[in-house]
Amino acid sequence: MDASTPYNGAITREQFLVRETRVVAQLKTDENLTNEQIVERVTRLNLFHYPTERELKSISKACCRRLDALSDDPTTRDSLVQLIAHGMPEEVRQTNLYALMRTFRVAWEFMVTVVGPRYRSFDPSLPRRDIASFLEQLRTQDERVAGWSDATMNKIRQVLTAALVECAMYDRKTETLQPVFLGISLEQGIRANGDEVCLPAFNCLA
Repeated sequence: MDASTPYNGAITREQFLVRETRVVAQLKTDENLTNEQIVERVTRLNLFHYPTERELKSISKACCRRLDALSDDPTTRDSLVQLIAHGMPEEVRQTNLYALMRTFRVAWEFMVTVVGPRYRSFDPSLPRRDIASFLEQLRTQDERVAGWSDATMNKIRQVLTAALVECAMYDRKTETLQPVFLGISLEQGIRANGDEVCLPAFNCLA
C-alpha cells in the first residue's frame, strides 16, 4: 500500500462485512452487475436485511470499493472476487481481510507491522494493550489520526481485533495469535499484486 494513502476512520462504520461482501461478490461474478447496479439491487431487495435504505446503500458501496481494491490488475482482481464469492469459508474470510487491508491503511499497517512480526518470530502473544499502543503511536505520527477521538481509536482497535477473530487468527481470552494456513489462491493473488510484504501477517513465512 502507498505510504501516502491517508488514514480513514470509516473502518469504524464498515467493519469486517464478510457476509455482505460475499453477497456483492456473487452479484459481480454470477450476474456481472456494475457497482451501480449492485447498490440498486441490494437496496431494492434488502439483500443485507438491514433496517434502513441509507445503511443498505452505504454498506453496499463500501463492499464494492473493497472488492475493487483487491487488485489494480483486472485478472487478479476477478480471481480474488471469485474467491470471496465462491471460496471455502476460510478462504472467504482471509480474502476479505486482505481486501480490508488494501482498503484501509490502518488495517494494512496493523497487519504488516504488528501481526506479521509476531508470526515471523513465533511469538503468538498479542495483548490488547499492544494493539492500543500501535494506534497511539499513529497519533504521534499523523495529523489526521491525531484528530481521532478516544472513542474512535477504541472502536478501531475493536474492529481490528474482530477481523482477526473472524479469520480464526486470534483468541480474545488468551490474547494470542492462532496458527493459520494461507489459502494457495489468495497467496497467488497477493504475490501477483507484489504484496509479499504482507504474507507474514497470514503466517506465510516462505
